[in-house]
Amino acid sequence: MSEGADPSAPPIPGVAQLGWLRRPGPAPQIPPGHSVSRVAVEHRGAYELVDDSGEATGALDAGVRHAAQTPFDYPTVGDWVVRSLEARHNRRVVITDVLERTSLLCRRAAGPRAWPQLVAANADVLAVVTTPAPTSDAPASETAGIGHRIEWYLTAAFGGGAQPVIVLNKVDTVSSDECDKTVDVLRQRLGAAAADVPILATSALDGRGLDRLGALASDGATVALSGPSGVGKSSLANRLAGAEVVPVAPLSPDGRGRHTTVRRQLVPVGGPRGGTLVDTPGLQDLIPWGGDLQLPPAARTVDGLVAAFGEIATLAQSCRFADCAHTAEPDCAVTAAVAAGELPTERLSTYLELVADMEIPETFGSERAPR
Repeated sequence: MSEGADPSAPPIPGVAQLGWLRRPGPAPQIPPGHSVSRVAVEHRGAYELVDDSGEATGALDAGVRHAAQTPFDYPTVGDWVVRSLEARHNRRVVITDVLERTSLLCRRAAGPRAWPQLVAANADVLAVVTTPAPTSDAPASETAGIGHRIEWYLTAAFGGGAQPVIVLNKVDTVSSDECDKTVDVLRQRLGAAAADVPILATSALDGRGLDRLGALASDGATVALSGPSGVGKSSLANRLAGAEVVPVAPLSPDGRGRHTTVRRQLVPVGGPRGGTLVDTPGLQDLIPWGGDLQLPPAARTVDGLVAAFGEIATLAQSCRFADCAHTAEPDCAVTAAVAAGELPTERLSTYLELVADMEIPETFGSERAPR
């Protein structure tokens, strides 16, 4: 520890813990007087940066900002950026470049315009946090609603190059039978994708399952925690970080969690051999961005809809028409499977809803990014 350092301050994470060594390919050329940092928090017009030398507040170079055309040209939480070593304006270092991303979680922004909203960059894992049904006699619609939300998240994860994992948190609030019931409902709802998506049962209260979740954020890996408000994402981040780095609100009078996270932030966990978490605000529904994510060819992305709805993609190969919409076309193998009880109606309904919501109009990109 350097002379004069605050002994109560959290240790500065090294580049290995921040994930720098996990980046594929050769290291980028860094100009003299500059270094590489990772975006920990994004504010309007400013960014909190972290690297093995400490923390700094950065602002985007005026030339880079002027040249930006879409939100993909701006940094987001999890990005690696090139920045000046010395502060220049308003005691901020200057961000001169955003390095290529290995993955990107991106949603369609709320509102009538089709525009992308970046959630987290360079995440290895998307941990979709939810909670089990509260009672053994919970209506089927409640557990079905959980599955519906998760299908959207899985589509975004697969399409953006992250490995999805479902985290069933707050299992201390239900019996083991109720927890098992929720897991069974989820696996049935997710169809073919269930085989590729682990489900972890956790409790931020008693620590159950945190070792398995923490293991995902090791060796420099980045885990993005996402899901609706009140499912305990911030509590999980605090337990894994070993300190209250994210505010947590008390339960509401009905026993449900409250919305507390108002910004995305990068949280180092696990010490030198650990990694990072990205805690995100609650998103009740995440409509995946259906357009180009502008990721390099080396990024391990797949068609999110095909990966999340594999059984529908397989059935579609037997439809009479190659461009079958799976609604009212003759000889549609998908609707035939629904009629025969081989494909749940809700799976096709969610798929068709996603296809419609992810459609990007031809006018996208004809105007500058809102900022």
